[in-house]
Amino acid sequence: MQHAGRAAGLAVAAIFALLVSGCAVAKVDPPGHPVAAAAPYAPPPERAEIPPPPLSADLLWLNGHWTWDGAAYAWTPGAYVQRPSPTANWLPGYWEQGSGGWSWTDGHWES
Repeated sequence: MQHAGRAAGLAVAAIFALLVSGCAVAKVDPPGHPVAAAAPYAPPPERAEIPPPPLSADLLWLNGHWTWDGAAYAWTPGAYVQRPSPTANWLPGYWEQGSGGWSWTDGHWES
């Protein structure tokens, strides 16, 4: 009986963690280099997103973008992020066509 209670507690904790993770603020990696070696064709048009109200005034909405998984494009939805400083501006990532296909350059903060 004690085992069943422990399993139920773990299940409740796991469900809570999943629910809370949906409300979390996204972490933005520091400036980087293209994350995809090359996609053989252009990404689809960006999707229109209507951001929900922010949880606080110092959060900034970053639009979603297409990522290349090695076989196809997948949509990464937008998310709110915390500014690293009050004067920081977000320069969004972008897809760029080159001789080897399309490559992604990560967005980054600029002060």
